[in-house]
Amino acid sequence: MAHFGHARVCPHIQSETQVRAMLEALRHSNEPEHLVNEAKRYLRGLKGSIVHQKKQKEAKEHAAREAEAAAAYQAARAPVWRSGAPAMGGAGNGTSMY
Repeated sequence: MAHFGHARVCPHIQSETQVRAMLEALRHSNEPEHLVNEAKRYLRGLKGSIVHQKKQKEAKEHAAREAEAAAAYQAARAPVWRSGAPAMGGAGNGTSMY
């Protein structure tokens, strides 16, 4: 059950490198052709799924880095008077100290 189903818990099935190695091994297999073809079809689909998940993860991480950079840029450009800090020489409540 570790190889099939939604979870795919076997680490060999989760690795693109391992799936490529399995496909290569199937090229040299002396098993019946119909079994080899089914295995290749399954592994190609699995490899495509792994690559797709990898790209989605990278895109999500890239978007998070972009959002973080944009927030830092906006924070650096924010005027001092909007930061909530009291004005120089004043108590921050509009009254003068003198």
